[in-house]
Amino acid sequence: MKKIKYILIVLSGALTLTSCDSSELELTNPNTLSPETFFKTETQVQSAVNASYANLQTRGLYGRNLFFAMDLMGHDALGNPQLEGNKKPFQDFSFNAGNDIIQYYWESCFTGISRANFVLDNEPKINALPNSVLSQEKKNKYLGEAHFLRAYYYFLLVRRFGDVPIYKTGTIVGNPRSPKTEVYALIEEDLVFASQNLLPKASEAVGRANKEAAYAQLGKVLLYQKNIMKL
Repeated sequence: MKKIKYILIVLSGALTLTSCDSSELELTNPNTLSPETFFKTETQVQSAVNASYANLQTRGLYGRNLFFAMDLMGHDALGNPQLEGNKKPFQDFSFNAGNDIIQYYWESCFTGISRANFVLDNEPKINALPNSVLSQEKKNKYLGEAHFLRAYYYFLLVRRFGDVPIYKTGTIVGNPRSPKTEVYALIEEDLVFASQNLLPKASEAVGRANKEAAYAQLGKVLLYQKNIMKL
């Protein structure tokens, strides 16, 4: 019995001495995508842009809550006896930041902004793609869509909250609120870029941002600021 214990101790010591150095292991799975290996094809560029579109359909925006909030504040849905507790305050404008509909709205917009920023942060990679993979016209239009979407999400935010944090990169890290004049300046800058780089409506797929949509949205943004001099 003692001999067996001795053999086990020796073997365990040998295994410890010969164990591999974890720094020599391949820790990156070559079969999975990562930000470092992404943006190699048009499909990948388009899917990244599509991710920012997708947030428009979340519960916090057009997937559900935005319709309730707008209809109730516009008195288009008065007299409904089955309103949940979080929706009734929109009927008499008594809602505040503690309302989960407001929370979902805020989170959905900033997630959309973060996803648009992910595309814009990788602009050098997108522009570095050979024209045989992605033409310059399409590179510009995908970047234009990201600028349009970021502007649209910020417009939703600034109309409801006024001063909000500005994020020009994909990292959302708790920036302080910026004055709404600076938010509107970023929105205008994004929409000008979009209007110059998006495809015309006749050349773009239905449902995607186009040149005419960018001009129309820019006009709406200027009207909200009563800035008719730029129209």
